[in-house]
Amino acid sequence: MYILYGILALVVMIIIHEFGHFIVAVLSGVKVERFSIGFGPVLLKKQTKITEFVISAVPLGGYVKMKGEDPNSIDENDREGAFYAQSVYKRMLIVFAGPFFNILSAVLFFAIAYFIGIQTLSPQIGKVLKDSPAYFAHLQPKDTVRKINNIDVTTWEDMSKIIKTHDNLNLIVKRDGKLISVYIKPKAEVVKNPLGYSEKIHVIGILPSGETTIVKYPIWKSLYLGVEKTIYITKLTIEGIIRLIGGFIPSSEVGGPIMIVDIASKAAQAGFGAFLIFASIISINLGLLNLFPIPVLDGGHLMFFTIEAIRKKPVSEKFQIAAQKVGIGLLIALMVFAFYNDIKRFFIPKSQTTHSIIKK
Repeated sequence: MYILYGILALVVMIIIHEFGHFIVAVLSGVKVERFSIGFGPVLLKKQTKITEFVISAVPLGGYVKMKGEDPNSIDENDREGAFYAQSVYKRMLIVFAGPFFNILSAVLFFAIAYFIGIQTLSPQIGKVLKDSPAYFAHLQPKDTVRKINNIDVTTWEDMSKIIKTHDNLNLIVKRDGKLISVYIKPKAEVVKNPLGYSEKIHVIGILPSGETTIVKYPIWKSLYLGVEKTIYITKLTIEGIIRLIGGFIPSSEVGGPIMIVDIASKAAQAGFGAFLIFASIISINLGLLNLFPIPVLDGGHLMFFTIEAIRKKPVSEKFQIAAQKVGIGLLIALMVFAFYNDIKRFFIPKSQTTHSIIKK
């Protein structure tokens, strides 16, 4: 059942992306001939006066087919509504709209998640590590942290952020129905973050109990957090891509549709709020991936249009065709690699993989 949520998340992100192209094209006076969700054989279709809306068999993408996408196909006697009859800046706006709508939708989904409530770890201590600052400060399992340095704490994440960045801590802890003040001097540790950077943080030696809480925010606070979280994830994703290309993050971390569906289905089990959070992250990744300057992607088209705007004339058709062949090759290679990682991750037992490595 939850697998369907994963597939739904992927399809919704594709619809949002293609709708961005579609609505800006229509508002720019371009005729959209087909709006397709998926590739391959057509399963369902609905013809309107101008546009044919299609659902195809393979839900791994989609496309918007506009009149006059090929400059050589434009009839000089029928230029109205043709894509290439528009100014280069209009064309850039239409192409950019897809990724932009993905980023914009992430803000909305984050905001909805924060408004309806997200399930997260409560700031209740589950274990105190021996000989740690928390151990010597006599913190105990089942203690619940309420404040740190006069800052209210409602989640484990809130507490972790404060501890990591402060040299001295004054905790207000709830224990057996009473509030107790505890002073702790954290110790510094150098750890690797998810991007592979070494960073210095402060720790006190506690682990969560696993107890969860539902956190909700007012609508305006939710919108603010939606914008803030989208900016943070966008920056983190860009930096992560750069680090991945540079070899600082293992390529085994790259995942494909199978991983997306799997994680989305698990997120759905944690509640609708968690599902929306994950959908937002996927939407941001989809938007940024499409902005890569690879021919056939939106970023590749934007690259060609930028060159055209600077040169005052289009890039030659011969060069574009050659570049698109290279782009298609790169995309196929990336998809095959992502599927390979997915298959290895989900269908090949770890013991078998380890045995193969040892045998070599």
